[in-house]
Amino acid sequence: MQWIAITGSAALALAPGFTVPRPPAPGAWHQLGASVTSRPGKGLNFFRTAMSPQGLGIVVTSSSNRPIRGSWSSWCEIADDDGPTEELQGTLAGVKTVIAYPHVLSGATRCYVSVYTRAPGPAAKTVAAQFSY
Repeated sequence: MQWIAITGSAALALAPGFTVPRPPAPGAWHQLGASVTSRPGKGLNFFRTAMSPQGLGIVVTSSSNRPIRGSWSSWCEIADDDGPTEELQGTLAGVKTVIAYPHVLSGATRCYVSVYTRAPGPAAKTVAAQFSY
């Protein structure tokens, strides 16, 4: 495992990339950036940017039998933030795997999607990824 120093005494662990399955809904899904893995007993929080998406998907997995709980938010725009925009949010809840499909503003040129999860248990990890097509 690699460690990168950040200001102060904080450190960020770069874990080897874990595979998160693509959303099962039809579409030519591609993953937006690397998957994100929480530390044991911790939640995760990350965002990604999708350029000209037709669809968005979020997949969160855990090996724990305890429920995965969290939320997502999206902000889509056409051309720039002076044009039409759409801001939405939703919840994530389920066991083992949770999938969400945030709505995409028709004609959006850019969408920012944030994901937040709480730890499903004291030793459990969650792995999440965002997808678009």
